[in-house]
Amino acid sequence: MRALWQQLARWAEEGPQAPALLSPRGSLDYAGLWQAVEEGAERCRAIAQPGRPLALAGDNSLGWVLADLACARAQVPCVPVPPFFSPQQRDHLLRDSGASGLLLADGRHWQHQPLPPTPEPALPVGCLKVTYTSGTTGQPKGICLGGEQLLATTQALARRLGQIPGKRHLCTMPLAVLLENLAGVYLPLLLGREVRLQPLASLGLGDLARPDPAAFVGALATSGADSLILLPATLGWLVAGVEANPELAAPWSLLAVGGGKSSVQLLARARRLGLPVCEGYGLSEVASVVALGDPLAPVLGSVGRPLEHLAVKIAEDGEIWLGGNGHLGILGELDSAAPFWQASGDLGHWDAEGNLQVQGRKKSTLVTDLGRNVSPEWLEAELCAVPGVLQAWVYGDEATGIQALLFAPRWAATPDALAERLQACMAALPGYARLQGWRLTDTPFSTALGELTSNGRLRRNTLYHTRLDHHRQGAADETRLSAKENL
Repeated sequence: MRALWQQLARWAEEGPQAPALLSPRGSLDYAGLWQAVEEGAERCRAIAQPGRPLALAGDNSLGWVLADLACARAQVPCVPVPPFFSPQQRDHLLRDSGASGLLLADGRHWQHQPLPPTPEPALPVGCLKVTYTSGTTGQPKGICLGGEQLLATTQALARRLGQIPGKRHLCTMPLAVLLENLAGVYLPLLLGREVRLQPLASLGLGDLARPDPAAFVGALATSGADSLILLPATLGWLVAGVEANPELAAPWSLLAVGGGKSSVQLLARARRLGLPVCEGYGLSEVASVVALGDPLAPVLGSVGRPLEHLAVKIAEDGEIWLGGNGHLGILGELDSAAPFWQASGDLGHWDAEGNLQVQGRKKSTLVTDLGRNVSPEWLEAELCAVPGVLQAWVYGDEATGIQALLFAPRWAATPDALAERLQACMAALPGYARLQGWRLTDTPFSTALGELTSNGRLRRNTLYHTRLDHHRQGAADETRLSAKENL
């Protein structure tokens, strides 16, 4: 991270009063930011325990950014706590990481809260950040990254985007998300630009299970920012808002979209409105961003060319493999440092111009429109734990949300009673993993139709054809409830 510290010191000397951080609870110019980082680093060194990281929790705020930068400056590993984690996932993160303390960010300050002793984690040498994925199951994994990996991604983005004339970036994703942490904070600060921070609730994102698109668009209209990182869902909200009020299109110089696959139709609508949208693609295992489209000449449906610090190849089966900038290890997995080439789990191909096209997941993992990864097997197990639900198939994508088809003959005549049971089931899950809709079928999944393997596992590709196609053609399976209204 040395290059970032050198730049912050340079900005503090050459433009001490230039705005660096702005939030409803206060602001800092570059001179004040550099002083706060140095002072915070001394605090971190004093409270940190050798071999143990510090966890960091809180809303998007000056305090969060200052605590994160202080840890990095002090070379104390930091473990961001995603606000969308369930209490069980949060507890797992704190135990699994072996954090000695929790830094609680509030407004422009952060406080230290000691944590109960846990077994010392086997952090790899050089680990500076442990980023926990949203968890395709109930137990997220901690990916260990070093300052070298974090800086390589940030500098590669600076080379790709440094000529884009943006001055003020608004963070719209939780800062604990690695993409926003690097591209929304480190990158603007490396370039000497301003980072604007607002509480997630003021952006309509305080509860991911019940987001408020109108609040999101309204916050953007008054933010004064000119660059954003969007998810497929939030891009859709902005596009709809601009279609209703064309003046909202005026200030933007860069709208980068990641965290999931966006529809080509939505991207085309955005470009027709004059929105400078470009898609990106990345994985936490290689410190976030892998490829990014050209904001000035994007190719719809493409995530652009790979960044210069990585190599990308397509295997014979269509899987995307990534070379370089790999993670240092995964907590709890011995000798798990990434080899040079890593399988991404995503399918893709190159277009004629050398842009990367990402087609979807090789396996069954679902990606929601708010950028969270969810294992359908996890939710199916939870649903089948509801009394009377004998079989469950979970499917969906960024466009449809998470859906379920249930075989539950006990509840066929009383779907409203089943809805209450399902609501209780969903309430125990993280907001991003809850159903957007479900329906009942009166015929069980069967091996005779090729829907189940011999040991009873779902054949998902077959189910898409036998159940979804049948349903779209007017099958008797009945939609019982829209989860957007009731779950």
